[in-house]
Amino acid sequence: MFYVSNAFSLGMLSGNSVIKVVELTNDQAISLLKGDFQSAVGHQATVDFIKGLTGIDVPVNRVSLSLKPGDQLLVLQLQSRLPEGKVLSEDEMKQIPYKWYLVEVQ
Repeated sequence: MFYVSNAFSLGMLSGNSVIKVVELTNDQAISLLKGDFQSAVGHQATVDFIKGLTGIDVPVNRVSLSLKPGDQLLVLQLQSRLPEGKVLSEDEMKQIPYKWYLVEVQ
């Protein structure tokens, strides 16, 4: 399964796992988002931000993931630690550097 999220945690892995993490360009992320995916992005401002970066609609879907071998997770990672409990607006997100990562469970 291919998922899209704005976070990755070791708690998303089921049992012992080997992962591969690759940094992607925005164009590479767009190419991946043109296929089938399941959203695990839980905030409207984040999906709005992703649409602004990619032109692709990602639905809000606040779920917990349990990644298994063969699963892939495209992660939009903000490059700044937020204050506890802070939910950013789309405009606030635009002020923070970000990176795309592809997490592959082997």
